[in-house]
Amino acid sequence: MEKAFDNPGFIQLLLNFYGYYVPFILLAVWAPLALYDLARREDVEAKTGALWVGAIVALPLVGAGAYHLAGKSKLPSWVRNYLVIGGIVLLLLLVAISSISGT
Repeated sequence: MEKAFDNPGFIQLLLNFYGYYVPFILLAVWAPLALYDLARREDVEAKTGALWVGAIVALPLVGAGAYHLAGKSKLPSWVRNYLVIGGIVLLLLLVAISSISGT
């Protein structure tokens, strides 16, 4: 007789934990950083700034990621690349590993 549920291994638990929390961590880092950078900028018109704030608040991951990549953020490029591209790569890597391992 087969068991209905197998106990998950350590790697499966780790991947599930990080796969669940990484989007929230990215949200907690990207959105406030984008809003902070946008508030410091003096070269952005009020209408453009309002559109960026609306995008960041309405679609936090997509809006904040787009602001950092396409909105000419004044943060150093290595910070933007590390946070945004690194976060996307980490999320995709977790999804790929979870899909392959069958968790």
